[in-house]
Amino acid sequence: MLYLDRVSPFIGNRNAKVFVGIRRCGKSTLMDMTAERILAADPDANIIRINMEFMDSAPLRDVRAFYDYVKGRLAAGRRNCLFVDEIQDIGDWEKAIRSLIAEDCCDIYISGSNSHMLSGEYSTYLSGRLNTISVQPLTYRECLMFRERYEGDEDVFGEYLRRGGFPLIWTMNLSDESAMSALSDIHSTVVLKDIIKRHDIRSTGTLDRLVLFLCDNVGKSTSPFNIYNKMHSEGDPIGKDTLYSYIDHLEEACFIRKTKRYDLKGKRLLESEYKYYLTDLGLKYAVMGFRKDDISGHIENVLFNELTTRGYDVSIGKLGGNEIDFIASKAGKRMYIQATYLISSDAVVEREFGNLKRIDDGYPRYVIGMDPFWKSGDDVDGIVYRDLKEFLTADDW
Repeated sequence: MLYLDRVSPFIGNRNAKVFVGIRRCGKSTLMDMTAERILAADPDANIIRINMEFMDSAPLRDVRAFYDYVKGRLAAGRRNCLFVDEIQDIGDWEKAIRSLIAEDCCDIYISGSNSHMLSGEYSTYLSGRLNTISVQPLTYRECLMFRERYEGDEDVFGEYLRRGGFPLIWTMNLSDESAMSALSDIHSTVVLKDIIKRHDIRSTGTLDRLVLFLCDNVGKSTSPFNIYNKMHSEGDPIGKDTLYSYIDHLEEACFIRKTKRYDLKGKRLLESEYKYYLTDLGLKYAVMGFRKDDISGHIENVLFNELTTRGYDVSIGKLGGNEIDFIASKAGKRMYIQATYLISSDAVVEREFGNLKRIDDGYPRYVIGMDPFWKSGDDVDGIVYRDLKEFLTADDW
């Protein structure tokens, strides 16, 4: 319902509605649900449905053939709605969409697995006639809904940390072995179709090692230059520019997302170091299995995905020599978050709460973790502790 609510204000306008997200995150289902909502309001609507992943759609990869196909299926005197899955597989697709928008002949909904569809490049070419909806895999709360279990079920949360939120995993009762196989298939499809084939990559071994590095370093500060130095020191002959382009390709395919650092004192974004998070933790599970010792990075990744799913702009805070895990901002609201696993000593209390004590601008400050001896609402000098599962299912932020 979250994404349906986001697209609803745009239904029927003259813009192209664009669903963007990693493959298998549920874009097709959202397109189907949008079509159902349209038909509920207008049963006579003419729905033109094209999925570019189907073999039957292969001839439509030519933009002229695609355009002629759509024009040939418009129904006179009826509301025409066009739905196209994975439109990036059509060469120069934006030319056909631009023409269809100008002709005002149909209500347009398209999906793609390329984050550049959100960029100014296409928006400028289409004269700003795009409404973009960024789609992510399921959140923890959505996984609870799928399993129809009570809030805080340990089995559901444990599965979510291991397997992530791809809908395929939660709509079927899969064993760990079957889930691993399904996630490996998703990983292979994203890497092969959206990266290797699209960009004609031949150094697939280097790409695999880069993916492994990023999965192994979720939540750790780094930079493309540091990654290059690390891989180069381990004997990988990849050139710097090539490695940088591989990182860009992974971002473009919605495999990873980069978070910049924000200097709270200087009030500016820093370009030196970033943190990379996986769009879904299931991708790490597919690449290297589940490692319990990585729990701190997993908690950060889950929080980052939850914040961005709810529409927050997220950056890492820098305050002198200290780091704030997340600065989350949306529509004039802001909150500061430290993510942790257990608060096992006074030193940990000082580290997690102490960083936030240095911020005093009136916005909420939270330490979020999984310590069984702390309860949501516990307060240290105005800084509130919140249990991770409670926070992920809460409506008060």
